[in-house]
Amino acid sequence: MIKLVLVDDHDIVRAGIKRLLENHQNIKVVGDFGSGETAYEFIRENEVDVIVMDLSMPGKGGIESTRQIKRQFPKINILILSMHDNPTMARKVMDAGATGYILKNDIADDLTNAINCVANSEAVYSETIEKSLVLEKENVLSLLNNKELEILKSLAEGQDLKNIANDINISYKTAANYQTSIRQKLKLKTSMDLFQIARDNDLIK
Repeated sequence: MIKLVLVDDHDIVRAGIKRLLENHQNIKVVGDFGSGETAYEFIRENEVDVIVMDLSMPGKGGIESTRQIKRQFPKINILILSMHDNPTMARKVMDAGATGYILKNDIADDLTNAINCVANSEAVYSETIEKSLVLEKENVLSLLNNKELEILKSLAEGQDLKNIANDINISYKTAANYQTSIRQKLKLKTSMDLFQIARDNDLIK
């Protein structure tokens, strides 16, 4: 029996996934949470085999939550769900310790198979991501670290830097330093340049 935890800040998504899994006798959803922080507290007190977690959430996003969980509980395997078919983002997630990366559009077809693979510590990707990774050349976004990539995405979506800092639990000054680093690494001069590079690399839709 695979003991599974769901982490997604949208209640309706968690409910839909639970319905999708309820007929699978080898998978038991033992908890569902709206943030990585609350899931982490549950994991500290309960036995869990697999975590299915959204990539983009308030507070600690999927990347930071994955890193924290894997550091403390290396035997738990993590499957990331995402709207972004971006190979650089997938690579960052896997580097943080995730075992799989599935697009939300593919949940109906791939989720149960992905959960079983991840439970056996087998890396699994949505087909489009796998193809992108195989074909991936040096991507400009690979110059950024995980925090910079997360901040770039939020800035490109039009979020205010102060709110971004609050969401990911860093000071405004630190966030501003990250923003400067992003602009320097990617040679960005304007906010439009920042938006354009994020859109061109499928970081935002």
